[in-house]
Amino acid sequence: MSFWDWVYRYFERPGRKILELYPQISDEIRKSGIHLYPEVYASFIAFATLLLFLLTILLSIVSALLGFYLAIPIIVLFPFLGFLFLVYLPALIGSSRAGGIEGEFPYTVAYLSMMVMSGLSPYVAFERITRSRRVFTKSAELSQRFILLVRVLGRDPLSAFSMLALRTPSATVRDLLMGYVTTVRAGGDVVDYLVKKARLLFSEILVKMKIISDRLSGLLEAYLALVLLTLISMSVMYFVTISYAGTLSFGISPGAMFLMMYILLPMISGMIIYLTDVMQYKEPWIDYRPYIMFGGVTIPLTAYLTVFGILLPAVLPPGNQLRNSFLVSGLYNLLVGPAKDLNIPSYFLSSIAFSTALIIATLPSMIYAEYLGREYKVINGITRFLRDLVEVRKTGLSPERSIIELSRRSYGVFTKYLKRIALHLSLGVPLSRIIDELFKKIIVWRAKVLLFIMTDTIEVGGGSIEIMEHLSWFAESVEAIEEEKKRNLRTLLIVPYMGSILAAATVIMMAAFMGSIQLGAGGSYYQAAATVMPAIVLNTYLMGLVAGKVSSGSIAMGFKHAVILTLITLLLFYASPLFQGVLGSLAQPT
Repeated sequence: MSFWDWVYRYFERPGRKILELYPQISDEIRKSGIHLYPEVYASFIAFATLLLFLLTILLSIVSALLGFYLAIPIIVLFPFLGFLFLVYLPALIGSSRAGGIEGEFPYTVAYLSMMVMSGLSPYVAFERITRSRRVFTKSAELSQRFILLVRVLGRDPLSAFSMLALRTPSATVRDLLMGYVTTVRAGGDVVDYLVKKARLLFSEILVKMKIISDRLSGLLEAYLALVLLTLISMSVMYFVTISYAGTLSFGISPGAMFLMMYILLPMISGMIIYLTDVMQYKEPWIDYRPYIMFGGVTIPLTAYLTVFGILLPAVLPPGNQLRNSFLVSGLYNLLVGPAKDLNIPSYFLSSIAFSTALIIATLPSMIYAEYLGREYKVINGITRFLRDLVEVRKTGLSPERSIIELSRRSYGVFTKYLKRIALHLSLGVPLSRIIDELFKKIIVWRAKVLLFIMTDTIEVGGGSIEIMEHLSWFAESVEAIEEEKKRNLRTLLIVPYMGSILAAATVIMMAAFMGSIQLGAGGSYYQAAATVMPAIVLNTYLMGLVAGKVSSGSIAMGFKHAVILTLITLLLFYASPLFQGVLGSLAQPT
């Protein structure tokens, strides 16, 4: 007996009760792609809830014996939260699937429209998507299920489309499939329906871009107000508390300040990045190479510089052999040597060292991300190439011969790939095989989509002028979407920059002023400032990542902004003696 059989056998009755309370579970399971009967999944919910209840009893007893009474109310919530999570898990999975399908489905519809214009029936064109798994990953799953329903289970194509529409979590896919079924049954023009639907989907994407821009603007304004309020007000209150520690009986404790500056604010920045990712329009493809570089180089290098260049010099006693070694002292002098030469206050040295460490560690990832960013310009070259291909086809040349003729022109980044295609075509290699090999070198998903559609269009319909004109329009629409995205999001870049620079400048000037007048705290104030001020650097760095995510849709593009903002903060630290002089003179009585 398998695990699922055992669960269904012994927990069938409570599972049916759960289905009566939450009847939507059955529909959500079908849309989520979970390959379980609703009764079996509901039985598993009952079984898992029982396990969590027993675990809660055990943990409560252990907590009571150890004296952790405050943890018991939290532990008691485990079964309830686990039950709700399992009940709504199919809906969460379905929502994730819907997002993945809707990201690529406008391109899938454009492909279907051109296949139907080339002479294929809609059924055969939909089945042909299975061949494009490397391009249309999510749509290929729908195509495989359609093939299963028609060729294996014997359903007629219209019934299969209706069943797919009921099982898909995407409203866009459901609307297209049901609209197609209605068009066929009413005797309408299927080609015209698919073409207009493709154009409508791309027009909707442009409208969504503007809506997303407005929503992100409000989100960033709230983020800016929260960060500025927290950083400035908490820093002022904490420094006043430390300065008047002997006379004030209240204030912010170091533990609360550490929790606020090093944990809460970074968590807020991370939440903003997540919400931005949820709200933004994104393609069903992620380039992980910059993040691999960041995780493999920047994070370890930051940890190394922080431990050996900042923490060990601060913790080890002056006569320690390790501290006097070149590994520690040499690295420390590298990070703060210029600051010592300029007589920067000692409580700023740890922040200067941390800023320098972040800049040095992030530079490799920034350079690598900028280098990879050049590859995305291949879209511009492909768009111009397809437009020229239409004009050359009007002269009567075959598609293959037209490609060879166009290889003499310059299309930017795409030129080297086009020359490779033309060379292989002149040697008699089929275009489909050339494109398959080229996909190993081209990483940009939209470029793969355009080249794949061009190849299939030429193979199926011979690349007629009308179809190639439609393909060129499609490529220009893709480029217009990207330009609209950049135009709407680029203006949002100023918000994180304003917030980070204003917060860093205000707190640094305040710390420099209070450190210069030494309000009765002396060494305790210097130690507190040396502990808290690196948090300004950390949050400034994170705001740079937020700026990149908001302005370009990619955290990798935020490496550049993080380095720039951290560099500005570093320059503000170096300008702190100037702040001390100016603010000190203003504070003198006249």
